[in-house]
Amino acid sequence: MNNLLNFNFQILLDAIGLIQGVTIGILLIAMSLRKSRNSLYLGLFLLFYSLELATWISTNSRISEIYPDIFLLPFNFSWILFPLFYIYTQQVSVFSDKKIKYWLCYPGIVTIVAQLVIFWLPFEMKQKIDDSLWHVLIFWVLGNYYSWFIGVWNLRMLYRHRIEVLNTYSYVSFKELQWARFFLIYLLFTSVFGHIIAYGFPTSIEDNTIFSVMDLIAIYWVSYFGISQRNVRSLLTINWTSNISQNKTTDKTSSLEVIPVRLEKIMVTIDDYLINSERFIYPEMTIMDLAEGINEHPKLVSEAINTVGKQNFNTYINRYRIKKAKVLLQTDKSKNLSIEGIGIEVGFKSKSAFYSAFKKFTGTTPTKYKEDVLV
Repeated sequence: MNNLLNFNFQILLDAIGLIQGVTIGILLIAMSLRKSRNSLYLGLFLLFYSLELATWISTNSRISEIYPDIFLLPFNFSWILFPLFYIYTQQVSVFSDKKIKYWLCYPGIVTIVAQLVIFWLPFEMKQKIDDSLWHVLIFWVLGNYYSWFIGVWNLRMLYRHRIEVLNTYSYVSFKELQWARFFLIYLLFTSVFGHIIAYGFPTSIEDNTIFSVMDLIAIYWVSYFGISQRNVRSLLTINWTSNISQNKTTDKTSSLEVIPVRLEKIMVTIDDYLINSERFIYPEMTIMDLAEGINEHPKLVSEAINTVGKQNFNTYINRYRIKKAKVLLQTDKSKNLSIEGIGIEVGFKSKSAFYSAFKKFTGTTPTKYKEDVLV
């Protein structure tokens, strides 16, 4: 009786995942019709990921034994899921202006066509194909290995994306695509774990409900963030024109020894500009804003902060914000403003971001710092 209960519960979870995943996948595809959204490939990813559950439902419920026509449903998308997610993350990342790697999906398209052909074969022939070693090797084993390779490659791309975001924006929340990185790690873990169990310890887990729960978590996870995620621009690749005369640009024939001196001068100019203008109190400040403020090219400004300042743009701007916050916490103004209000006053959008940055630079919290000052 317990086995029957677990069995039915697993099918229920898969059915919920299938219905909701397909629904939200279609919604994301519809949202991609808006030019401001790049959700087509995420919608396809979610749609295919959810449709795979139909295979497990038909197998676990033994429906395919009653209706042989639906045996070997063409819903094995192991070759195409990770490539779809890669294309989506590239389209919403700072690398969206680079050539999109659509060719990653070609093997997946071929396997989908092959599955469709097999699906329409007579039942007896499909049984022989299902029992064959090449079928398992191509559609499951090699498909998983290809997925893992693309997944690791995607993680590398998202890491480079994060570095550029930190060098471009002062406010990076939701621009880092952290959810995509964590989700990708989760997918890789569940895929590798499932592969090890299926081929290494096939009898160690009698109840496969845990896999249905993991699938459901993945569907809700990618649905929530996929709907709310916006595109992230790469400001450093935008053609930039300044009001500086052409004579101010660096002479290409100048020696390499001049470059560090030039960057040091730019760094001094940046510091003076931020101290005098306090531009850093604007939450959405970007490196483009800073470059325009001092009439220098954004790439030179970024290079100066990275090489001379030895920090990224986000850290550099937040350092100024925390300095101002420390001053405010020591003045009478702190009596009229909450800790969150002081954070907003110096350029932070949220209390959590302010607390995190303050702890990073001072080793203590704003509240504790204020208490120590007033003692």
